[in-house]
Order: sequence, then structure tokens, then C-alpha cells
Amino acid sequence: MHSRGADRRRIFPAGTLAELGIAFDRRKKDDRRSNGFISHLQLFSTIPYEAVEAALVGCVTQDFDAGAVLLEPGQQNHAIHLLVAGRLRIHFDSKDSADYIPVDEGGCFGELSIIDGRPASAYVVADVPSRVLMIDEKTFWDRLIPQPGVARNLLNVLSERMRHNRDIILERMKDSLALEHLQKELAIASTIQLSMLPPGAALLPDHTDVQAYAIMEPAKNVGGDFYDAFWAAPDRLFVAIGDVSGKGVPAALFMARAITQMRMEAVRRRSPAAVLEAVNRALCASNDAGMFVTLFCGVLELQSGRFSFANAGHNPPLLLNAGGDRDFLKVKKGLVAGIIEDSRYPLDTLQFAPGDGLLLYTDGVTEAMDAQGAFYTEERLLATVREDAWADPRAMVDRVRASLRGFVQDAPQADDITMLCLRYCGASVSAPAVAFAQGGNL
Repeated sequence: MHSRGADRRRIFPAGTLAELGIAFDRRKKDDRRSNGFISHLQLFSTIPYEAVEAALVGCVTQDFDAGAVLLEPGQQNHAIHLLVAGRLRIHFDSKDSADYIPVDEGGCFGELSIIDGRPASAYVVADVPSRVLMIDEKTFWDRLIPQPGVARNLLNVLSERMRHNRDIILERMKDSLALEHLQKELAIASTIQLSMLPPGAALLPDHTDVQAYAIMEPAKNVGGDFYDAFWAAPDRLFVAIGDVSGKGVPAALFMARAITQMRMEAVRRRSPAAVLEAVNRALCASNDAGMFVTLFCGVLELQSGRFSFANAGHNPPLLLNAGGDRDFLKVKKGLVAGIIEDSRYPLDTLQFAPGDGLLLYTDGVTEAMDAQGAFYTEERLLATVREDAWADPRAMVDRVRASLRGFVQDAPQADDITMLCLRYCGASVSAPAVAFAQGGNL
């Protein structure tokens, strides 16, 4: 036996237990016996009082504060403990696990160690200030077990505990099956979500006038980030990147709404600003959860190299100049989509020369954290892209991804990581005919 803290235990001198009997005599006035509490102990509920009192002459009691650990796994135990007052908890996983067996006044514990001689196999914790009567194993075997009915009462105690353990095990099995089913559903949802995005490694495979590469790595099974690149018209490439508020399934569902609406609007309207305004109106409808999405989108005209774009609260892309200059694109600010129905989004334009491009990304890149909680930052991202000779979009994304991995190392991924890199190569003499408005199926 042990307790936590020198003031958590008081051992009464062995004797008739008269002191303890007086205290319980006040609680049950109709019981005039000096140790009337004995009759309320489950182990002795059917045993004549006089026989038990005589057998317990040499036993002692201990007082424990709330939270004290009376027994723990591996501890040698040589006594049966009977709860005289208070309430205890028996834990099998840890001393503060959610699942436990309660022990109320009159209950007992520690009997298995006395029977099989093995150390304790569970934590016994005082839920409230408690008093425990300790019966050493010699007294138990020599003076109590011979009493008619003690063995039967002990079996009843063990049977009740086994039933309680069975109920806990059954509940855990149900929880495990439910978790397994949920994990399967999330895996399916992740597959469906990724199938909504064009395959990043094969963006625009049949074009020599433009190159693109993208990745999306969710922090959970499903996430709220997305990217897109598809033909809104035969010579107009629509590109976008977005980040939905929140994580998990709700964010993924809102992401599906956003990307579906964006694709429909992109083939109806020539201006990215008009696309954002229409998407925003659609997302504001029936948005009781108050979710929103940051969204950057643009249209590249292949023949002229003109790139028009609009921004709804998203991170500014990095402009990758063919001459080697690297800097953040200056974008006019717009409110995130899904909050205010009549929001307006300024339109801006950029002239690409052959070899120019953009790196679009979400804040899962710049706000990636290392084990100490430090952010990757926009400054580190800019320094990383300035190291690259700008060979092709995949090389640029791979360089940034490698830099991220080196920065965060073993720290868990806190947010979705998404990047899309676009490079304009110049109008080709015979650009192939393309199917457009296919929702990302290029």
C-alpha cells in the first residue's frame, strides 16, 4: 500500500476498532454495536456480526485524500481492502482514463492478489476522501474464509466486477467498429475529393505553350484546400487556388460547393472578378455555418500572354520572371468569399513574356510549423524560390516541398499544403484544339 503525499494516510492502532465504530454509530443510530459498519460491508453482508468483529480484531484502517492512488499495476499487495466510507475508482488503462469501475461504500478490492499471489493489475484511485479497512491475507485465509458465506459473498463481488468489465469491453468493441467504419468512409471521401481536382502531375500534358504542376496534401483524410486548371475557352486557361475555413469533412463539403460553382461560372463569364462575385453570391446562400473561402483565380490568354486575375482574400502568388526576378505579385485586396453577398472584387492584369510564371500556394505553406512552433514564413518561401533557376513548374514545386520538409522535420502537419505552379512558354504556331469546360478534366 502507498499513497501520494505524507498527509494522505493515517493508520489507526490495531485493536477492537472501537474508534471507527463510534463514527459509524453516529451515522446509523439504530445500530448499537461498536463496529456496526461491518454489516454494511458487501463481503460480510450475510455473516453474523459477532463472528466478523472477532475476526477483525487486529485489522487497521487508512484514510486517503481525493485523488490518492491506493494501488497501481505491478505493486505487491497482501491485503483485501474494504471501503468503509467514500468512493473509489478502478482503472485498467491509466489512473485518469475515462473507463473505470466504481467502488462504493461497502465494496472491496485487492482480493485477486490474495487469491493468486500476483501483483495488482489495476489502478485504484480515491474519487473522494475515503476510509479503507485493510484485512491482511493471514486474517483472511485463517479467520474469515472458514466463516460460512464469506466465499460466496466474495464470488458475488467478483461476478459483478466481471459483468461490468464485459460491458466496458462490449462498448469498446462497438466504438472500435464505428471508428473503423468512419475511417473507411473518410478514405472514400478523400479519394472522391482528390478525383475532383485535375491530376497535378499531368496538368496540360498536350500543350507546348503552357506548363503547370500542382500538389495538394491534406492535413487530415480530407481537407479544404483546392486548386484548378482547365480551359474556359479554346485559348483561355482558367487557373485557381483556394482555402476553405476549418478542417475535415465540413471544409471538404464547402470546398466541393466552391469548386463546382467556380467551374460553372468560369465558362459563362470572361472576367475573373465577375467569376468571384458570382461564386461569392452562391456561397453566401444557405451558409448558416458561416464558412468562407479564400480564392485567387485568373485567366491566361495563350495568344497574347495576357493574364487577368482577381483575389478574394487569398495569399498573393509569387511572380516568377524569366529573367530571374522573384517577388510577390501585387494584388488588390478583396473580401473572402461566402460572407457578404454583394462583395466586389477588383480586376487586375499582368503581361507574361515567354518563360514567366506564377507560384500559387495556400497558407499551409507559409504557416507550416516546426517542432518549436516557428512558422515557415513568406520570407523563407521567397528565399527558396530565388534559389531555383526556374527550369519548369514541377522542379519549382519540388524545391519548395523539400524546403518545407527540411524545416518542419518531424513536427505534425497542422494545415493542408497546396501549390500550383504555372509557366507561360509563348504562343505556339499550331496550338492543338482542346476540349474546354470539362471541370478540370483536361
